[in-house]
Amino acid sequence: MNKHGIDPIVIPTDTDETLSGNPSMTEAVEDLSHRKALACYEIIKSDRELSKQYAGHIIIGADTIVYTDRILGKPEDADDARHMLESYRGTFHYVLTGISLIDSDSGKSEVMSDVTKVWCINYSDEDIEDYINREEPYDKAGAYAIQGYFGRYIDHIEGDYENVMGLPFYRIEDILKSYK
Repeated sequence: MNKHGIDPIVIPTDTDETLSGNPSMTEAVEDLSHRKALACYEIIKSDRELSKQYAGHIIIGADTIVYTDRILGKPEDADDARHMLESYRGTFHYVLTGISLIDSDSGKSEVMSDVTKVWCINYSDEDIEDYINREEPYDKAGAYAIQGYFGRYIDHIEGDYENVMGLPFYRIEDILKSYK
């Protein structure tokens, strides 16, 4: 957001990210992003002072997942990260980000998502071990950051690079302009 001239106000929420049923990858990220934005909206609306302070603001909730043959979130441990990284080797996977925007005054919301196909080179077991011994994989969906050390293992992408980083700004840019 800063890169695009927006200095966001971050309001952390404690949002349940458990997925129930068998949602598609798109349904999952859109639902998760909406839950996060809605939790923030409810925090603001439940407090008169916050409601006044954030009048006229747009709440943006986002969530990113990686999809191979199943939805992958953040790795639980080194073994989980290893399995994720092994599944990408020499092939492709999808990175999806769900975005939910809520008008802080009216509660009107818009939900969308973006998908990027990411192709990885055929890296070695040693490359995986080296990578999982770093701190980078453990707080990232799919156990990697394209903009970080793992970027050396990306062959190419089909879609938006910023989506893989976690927020496809081009998807929300026109909507934000319409609120001005």
